[in-house]
Amino acid sequence: MATAMTLTSLEARLANHSVLPLRATLGSTMLYHGISKLKPEGLEQTAQFFENIGIKPGRTWALATGWTEAVAGVLTFLGIGTRVAAVSILVTQAMAIAKVHGPKGFNNQAGGYEFNLTLIAGALGLLLGGPGNLSVHHAVQPRVRRGGLLGLLRRQRVSPIGRFAPLLA
Repeated sequence: MATAMTLTSLEARLANHSVLPLRATLGSTMLYHGISKLKPEGLEQTAQFFENIGIKPGRTWALATGWTEAVAGVLTFLGIGTRVAAVSILVTQAMAIAKVHGPKGFNNQAGGYEFNLTLIAGALGLLLGGPGNLSVHHAVQPRVRRGGLLGLLRRQRVSPIGRFAPLLA
């Protein structure tokens, strides 16, 4: 016997999947920008730009930023390590606003921080809400709880930091 789907049950079901478009766009955006910085010509340009605005050594920070953005993009897109990725995005975009876009005002077309603020809002949403049900995290979580890493942590003395492991979703 099939049960009738009510509007409330449909809303609840869709809400479990609503973060997927956010993860897809934020993840692909960060991956694109990270890879752009890691390509030889992008790395050189980014390193010179960083040096010019006082971020030294420019090449080291350009590599770190490129890898951070690329890895955060992949993690966000897949939905695993989402909260760590979100914090990475928050840090890179806060630096972009502080060092480059902030003085130019809000308008993105004038070089302002409008776009960066949008990325920050998306990252905050993922930090607070996690990756959602359509994610690698959700797919592997039941297996881990059955006796994997979290099962081991529950049987052992766990440091206060270790207790935050589930928040990394």
